[in-house]
Amino acid sequence: MNLTCVKCTSVLDKARVGDVEVDLCPSCGGLWLDHGEIERLGRGKAEDLTRLRSALVGNEAPDPASDTTTSCPACPGGLKEVDLGPVHIEYCNKCHGIFLDKGELDDAVKVVSGSTVRQVLTLAGQIAKS
Repeated sequence: MNLTCVKCTSVLDKARVGDVEVDLCPSCGGLWLDHGEIERLGRGKAEDLTRLRSALVGNEAPDPASDTTTSCPACPGGLKEVDLGPVHIEYCNKCHGIFLDKGELDDAVKVVSGSTVRQVLTLAGQIAKS
């Protein structure tokens, strides 16, 4: 299934980084990560993150943040804009996938180091406990 970028509606390209398959936007440099993939990237090799960072080459500026709910590219759920530490991400409460804008990868990996996206967001009051 081809996923569509939540920011610029381009078709996302699949790429393998270590043992993780990620979805990259060739236009805006955004990154869709399915549930658990950011944590797996953080536990992976540093050179894998370096390769991923260099693959995020888009240069079209994404739309500014808004209060509207965007459809999740991977499931029937909706994306909610939340703060993952210093990073403003789009998060799907249904499939737990996340969308990162270009330049947000390193900060997001640091925030979830030793935990999960759900744990960080729950502790910060960004999502309800389930």
